[in-house]
Amino acid sequence: MTASNSQGVWNQTDASLDLVVLPAYYQTNWFRFFCVVVLIALLWALHRWRVHQLKSQEKRLREAVETIPAMTFTTLSDGSHTFVNKRWTEYTGLSVEQSSGAGWQRAVHPEDLVRHSEKWRNTVATGQLFEDEARFRRADDGEYRWFLVRGVPLRDPHGKIVKWYGTLTDIEDRKRAEQEREKLRELEADLAHINRVSMMGEMAASFAHEIKQPIAASITSANSCIEWLAESQELG
Repeated sequence: MTASNSQGVWNQTDASLDLVVLPAYYQTNWFRFFCVVVLIALLWALHRWRVHQLKSQEKRLREAVETIPAMTFTTLSDGSHTFVNKRWTEYTGLSVEQSSGAGWQRAVHPEDLVRHSEKWRNTVATGQLFEDEARFRRADDGEYRWFLVRGVPLRDPHGKIVKWYGTLTDIEDRKRAEQEREKLRELEADLAHINRVSMMGEMAASFAHEIKQPIAASITSANSCIEWLAESQELG
């Protein structure tokens, strides 16, 4: 370093001076470390918040599923059951574990099982909406009741099925009403047939009565003729 005095005389020998410039706080290693720690903490807090949010949504969804007036289920893309709600377990007596996979079929009426299962497999293979009616066994008394089963697929953005969601709605009262209406129609048909037969009988009786009188008169006339002929022969 060189310098001059007030008279303009410069020093002949250079002088040296060491200067140390301290870094700003944001340039220090401890600040960088602190920023990394804060970033990690923020990411962890964001992750925990997201997990809490998803759990809250899942809880609300589960509460909604458990309270709807129908049995519900979810399956994998291949149609194997993974979840059933509380109404299903209470009605069928089958737990979630017992109903998983193809275990749910134990609740289906034997006469409906083949048809219902085959239709479900075809729906899973084609990806179409599912709707069918089948009887399911009630665990309390062993009674089979009719249910309307519906299933819809959940697809990813590429259109691939990732899950199935379905419901079972009790239609026993409707089926019984349909059966009663069918019996009523059969009874009305039988009554109409009886009425037709009765009317035919009455017509036959009336017709017999109508033709009976002319025939009787003809027989009387014929007998009179025979008697007259007989008398004529005796006189002759």
